[in-house]
Amino acid sequence: MADLFRLDGKVATVIGGAGGLGEAIAHGLAQYGAKVVIASRNLQKLENVAMNISSDPEVTSEVTALQVDVTDEQSVARLVEQIVNKFETVDILVNAHGENIKKPSLEFPLADWDRLFHINVKGTMTTCREFGKIMIEKKKGKIINLSSIRGARGTDGGNTGYGATKGAVDMITRMLAAEWAPYNINVNAIAPSIIMTETLARALESARLEKLKAKSPLGRMANPEDIVGTCVLLASAASDFITGQIIYIDGGLSAIA
Repeated sequence: MADLFRLDGKVATVIGGAGGLGEAIAHGLAQYGAKVVIASRNLQKLENVAMNISSDPEVTSEVTALQVDVTDEQSVARLVEQIVNKFETVDILVNAHGENIKKPSLEFPLADWDRLFHINVKGTMTTCREFGKIMIEKKKGKIINLSSIRGARGTDGGNTGYGATKGAVDMITRMLAAEWAPYNINVNAIAPSIIMTETLARALESARLEKLKAKSPLGRMANPEDIVGTCVLLASAASDFITGQIIYIDGGLSAIA
């Protein structure tokens, strides 16, 4: 039981690994022994993140940076091919990529709506499909999608497009969990409330930040590190009987909303 959460020998891919949340997840998976591939469009930023993770004395496994555009099917297929050529397989997929465009619904340009669905929904389905092919062939795998509390709970502030995409991610998660269960593939989603990345911290006004904190039963915002434990759980043998679940990491917000 002591090794229940260990990921030694596993190959994990974190899409969106150059972002604050993706980096934290990739770092956590590496600390638990996984060989980690981080992927996004910005290769230079990825390489810096890979160096930062590898410099941690607790990380003894390999961290690799590879470029991908999740809206391009051929790009995703090439990523899978590169990973399989290098590591022979892939065991864990984390879809940590995503974008939000906030605008009032009456003023929401359809071009922005399409962009959100291309990245958040099409991108998630494409990566699940391409990585799923490898997992189905070997009849084993773990897929973790990053959703949001906004996939299930409404709010003000121009989040119609974002919420719609995350609701779609939730259903992709449940449908794939049911369809791929015979192949021993676990598909789950993590649905946080607002995560306080460095970028968001700079953008939020103090009054707005205090208002958001006041809504949380735990009285604070989520940090990227708050997501890591659940991600390790869902990637490990400890979650072998968990599939099709949307796990809310929101400080209790969904319990009272």
